[in-house]
Amino acid sequence: MHVLCDGEGIQSGLSRFTEVTGPVQWTLPGRETLLVLEGAARIEIDDGQVLELTAGDIASLPAGARTTWYLTTPFKEFWVIASGVPGYERAPGSVMPESP
Repeated sequence: MHVLCDGEGIQSGLSRFTEVTGPVQWTLPGRETLLVLEGAARIEIDDGQVLELTAGDIASLPAGARTTWYLTTPFKEFWVIASGVPGYERAPGSVMPESP
């Protein structure tokens, strides 16, 4: 993960996964809006929703959503996480996933 901007209430960056050994589980720390740049992702949200994203797709997920990501590598995304803006609060105890 490469953080491009880290300001008050908002963070943006790039994540790249060249290989994964299994699904990536992550609880979103704030509202995440992402653009898939390379590869594909199947994102299963604990509430039952499933997103199938490929290069060029944009999605926005709510703060606190518990997700499981199944990545087709190589996978690269540009992301923005808003956590200090009204309506986009950071979920308690959430952390950013690490890319290999």
